[in-house]
Amino acid sequence: MLVFAIYLTADLAETAYLRNLPKRLNAGLPLVRAHLVISVYSGVHALCMCAFAIIPYFRVHVERSTHDVLVEPFFALCIVLGASLSASLDFRYSPWSATVRLIFLLLPPLGIAAHILQVHEVDSTSLQVMGAGFLAFALTQIWFLVLVQKRHRNARRTLRSQALQRQALEDAYMRLFDQKQEARRLAMIAEHANDGVMLIGCDGIVRWVNDGFSRMTGYSFDELVGCNPGAILNSDATDKDTLRFIEDGRKEARPFRAELINRRKDGKNIWIETNQVPVFDDAGRVETYIAVERDVTATKEHERELKEARRAAEEGARIKEEFLATMSHEFRTPMNGVIGMAQMLQATDLSEDQKLYTETILSSSRALLSLINDVLDLSRMNAAGVSLFNVEFDLHACVRDTALLLRGQADEKQLSLSINIDPDVPAWVCGDDRRLRQILVNLVGNAVKFTTTGNVKIRVSAEMRDEALATVIAVEDTGIGIPADKLDHIFERFSQADNAISRKYGGTGLGLSISRGLAQAMGGDISVTSTPGKGSCFKLTLDLELASNPTVPVAVSETVSHLPDLSGLDGLRLLVAEDNRVNRLLISKFLADAPLNLRFARNGAEAEELTVGFKPQIILMDMSMPEVNGLEATRAIRKLDIVQPFIAALTANADDTSREACFEAGMDTFLCKPLSRHELLNLLLEFAETARETEGG
Repeated sequence: MLVFAIYLTADLAETAYLRNLPKRLNAGLPLVRAHLVISVYSGVHALCMCAFAIIPYFRVHVERSTHDVLVEPFFALCIVLGASLSASLDFRYSPWSATVRLIFLLLPPLGIAAHILQVHEVDSTSLQVMGAGFLAFALTQIWFLVLVQKRHRNARRTLRSQALQRQALEDAYMRLFDQKQEARRLAMIAEHANDGVMLIGCDGIVRWVNDGFSRMTGYSFDELVGCNPGAILNSDATDKDTLRFIEDGRKEARPFRAELINRRKDGKNIWIETNQVPVFDDAGRVETYIAVERDVTATKEHERELKEARRAAEEGARIKEEFLATMSHEFRTPMNGVIGMAQMLQATDLSEDQKLYTETILSSSRALLSLINDVLDLSRMNAAGVSLFNVEFDLHACVRDTALLLRGQADEKQLSLSINIDPDVPAWVCGDDRRLRQILVNLVGNAVKFTTTGNVKIRVSAEMRDEALATVIAVEDTGIGIPADKLDHIFERFSQADNAISRKYGGTGLGLSISRGLAQAMGGDISVTSTPGKGSCFKLTLDLELASNPTVPVAVSETVSHLPDLSGLDGLRLLVAEDNRVNRLLISKFLADAPLNLRFARNGAEAEELTVGFKPQIILMDMSMPEVNGLEATRAIRKLDIVQPFIAALTANADDTSREACFEAGMDTFLCKPLSRHELLNLLLEFAETARETEGG
């Protein structure tokens, strides 16, 4: 009973320790120490069990009992065997403590066997039986231990496999649930979408449509499902090429987009934008087509309206251009007579008052001509943009020529007009010198116009930037200046700083607007700084390329007032085709002192007849004439089997389109009205020598 009490106490202590072990491990108890304590408890427990098992056996021998000792060894072996089997079961959880128990539990059988061999005489048969018993005990213990471990591993493997299967089932269930949710959401989107959604089988038969498609086409679900959509929706207005494109897209199993005309159930044609995508099965074969279709009839109608509006705008711009060209011709034709006759009058002996009147007529006529040119330039920039020509020119000479052109106006106002060109500025560059001169004339002309005392300076500087010449041309004046609140508006059309300025100094307010437009078209810009009462500074910035093959600059000579030597025109046959009487009179006055043979034609047909009979060497051909115009007459003359004359266009149409039309018709050069007497005589002298060489050859 004492031994049993000790055994029970040890068992309860071990149980209590194991019960509180998780808390101690969480509190920081080392795992090795826990194994050691459990092993100690197991050793005490095993020793108590051994004592409980062998005490009956040794008690019998101590008391020298006369009965045969059979029950006590069997009792001890049963107690030890049960305890060892229990230790084997615990081996899977705590190998250390189970090993300690098994070692101690082997002691009673060994002790009993040793005692029997020592006290009793054992024959060989009994010894063999005893050995066989111990061997059976050991094998039973080992077999049970192996069996327990194997079952433990199998149980753990089974539990792990079940856990994995359960996790896989849960994952599959979650995926299936997500797919069902996604399918439900997609189904809701497809069913309630405003666009039409249609599922088409690989055989071209409709499998399903949503309500949006039914609303769009007017057909119900039952009317569409099971039918070919083309047989129901296509009409005579449906484009055949688009249908072939859709068929090719399905044959090639690729996504495609197309726009075509469909017919609703009520017979109304609508534009449909269809986007079709193939859906493939696991084998890679097309399973179905998803077609998302949208009614784009309103968009197509809007596009049509925009195209019509664009055509109308282009037609309006063309009509405007034609109107301005016509008005230019009508303005320039009388201006040619006014300026030409005033020049002829100025060349006569006049009194001081008559000279004043003549100069006033010329000044007013030139101002009106400048106004016409500004309006035409602005209109051309708005309608067709700016035509630029990239040529090599002398930048220094371009600036000097501009100053030379306006020096007379500056001298009249006793202003100092100076030029300062940095030595680092190259002379020869590439760009449009004609447009650059136009900008400089506007800027320098404005500076002279709005300056009463002081000076006007033109400063030119430049620096290389990315293989381009960044050129800055600054025009400074000491004029009236511009208020700060007006600086943002002076580049607007028909805008000046003050209405009083327009009345005092004249002008339309178009010069700066045109200049900035030209500068921006050339890739630059114009900026301004100004102080009222002290003057202004306009800066023109341009990126010009350096000339690849600079030409030796030609010195520019001032225009002389006397007429050139006219002996080179002796015997020259000149035909002038001009329908305006004033212009014919003006040209006859211009050429009154020239020793040439002059004839006039009033229209293109008469010019053709005189060309055959008169055989002119030079023809001045007006573009706009009754019956046959100048272009048609030129083409007809170029077809004649005669020594071809030089033909110069004589027209009031100053635009680039008219210039190109003249050259395409076969003309050699282009004269713009109003005519200058010096310009006309120099042209005739230039052509006369070449014409004689052609006839002589």
